[in-house]
Amino acid sequence: MAMQIWLVFKLVHILAVISAVGANATYQFWYSRAGRDSARLVWVIENIRILDRRIANPSYVVALLAGVATVVTGAFSFESLWIAASIGLYVLVALIGYALYAPAMRRQLALAAADPMSSDYEAAAKRSRMLGGMAVGLVLVIVVLMVLKPTL
Repeated sequence: MAMQIWLVFKLVHILAVISAVGANATYQFWYSRAGRDSARLVWVIENIRILDRRIANPSYVVALLAGVATVVTGAFSFESLWIAASIGLYVLVALIGYALYAPAMRRQLALAAADPMSSDYEAAAKRSRMLGGMAVGLVLVIVVLMVLKPTL
């Protein structure tokens, strides 16, 4: 019995989402381990940025490509509410990540190296957490749409 190609794309899509969201889900744990120690904070922030660049972001790209391939080769349509909404939210998450979260993380890293006890660092860390939480929240909405597949 031959497996249909769309099922392979679906599997790759799901594994990529697990990898991306799984990496993102660890960030708060690492921040809590660093505390306010400058050296540990710098190390944590640098490594979170590496996780983003090497694991999470490439996994999100693979998830998009495999998702599109699943639609193209399967019985789905880009006109389906859950697919169209998910793609729109994906674009929004990408814009938040590139235009807001990445610069916020760079600022947080610079301030962590200078003085993690300062009010400037606290404000930068709060902004990064808020933007990261917003992005992960939107990704979770995408997951809900993918699983429940709501229709009008």
